[in-house]
Amino acid sequence: MAVAMDEETVYAFADDTEATEGRILLADGAVIEVGSEPRGIGGLVRDGSGAACGVWVQVVGRELTAECDGACAPRSGRLCRHAVALALHAAERRLPWHATPADDARRAPGEALNALTAVEKAAVLDRLLDARPELRVEADRLAVRVLDPRARAELAALQERTAAEVEHALRALDADQLSAGHRPGFGYTDVHEAASRLIEPVIEQYEADVRRRLELGMLDAAEAVALGVLDGLDACGGDYDGDEVLCYAGEDLTETYGYTIRELMYTAGRAVE
Repeated sequence: MAVAMDEETVYAFADDTEATEGRILLADGAVIEVGSEPRGIGGLVRDGSGAACGVWVQVVGRELTAECDGACAPRSGRLCRHAVALALHAAERRLPWHATPADDARRAPGEALNALTAVEKAAVLDRLLDARPELRVEADRLAVRVLDPRARAELAALQERTAAEVEHALRALDADQLSAGHRPGFGYTDVHEAASRLIEPVIEQYEADVRRRLELGMLDAAEAVALGVLDGLDACGGDYDGDEVLCYAGEDLTETYGYTIRELMYTAGRAVE
């Protein structure tokens, strides 16, 4: 959208000193090149030394912002003398200015990154590493810190977090999804088997987590996850409201569904109970 630009608006975004020096530069013919750009104007302005500075002034939302490759250093959000001269020159010649749409305004660093989902962040990381392969070593170091905490408090937190996740996931299973009884073409399914078909996928994702940590040699972290799974299963034992999938899962959940994880840890030399 094209917007009108005048002296009053330019001065509103410049300190008195910069505004005065900008008017002097303009009067001395320091602006030697100016033109409209997609989001404002750009051009060349000579400094007092005679050197030409590249200057860009943009309309962002309701404000003017500027970039200048000269030696001046105005306060944030203020126009330097070169920007003032360029903007006044453009205003005198009624050059069209184009405001940046509100949703295209400059955002604070990290704002968009913080708004990404976990999946989107993973995609950004993949692209970043493709473009900057030298960062892979550092990224791998950080990945190790995430997967293999070493402090006792961190391992305890991993175990507790895993236990809470397992318990919540199991108690949240929907009894309406139990596919028990006789179904044509499939035969008869016992209600206990139907319950197992819902419970096992929950536990299998943690078994996969234990496996990957063991394969990476992260024994302490694998043990913390394994113990968390067993704790979560144990917390679900015998305390049901009569309408949960767990009512049909058997009496000893830890023994039944923790077997594979215990075997994985036993094979790795870290027997857990």
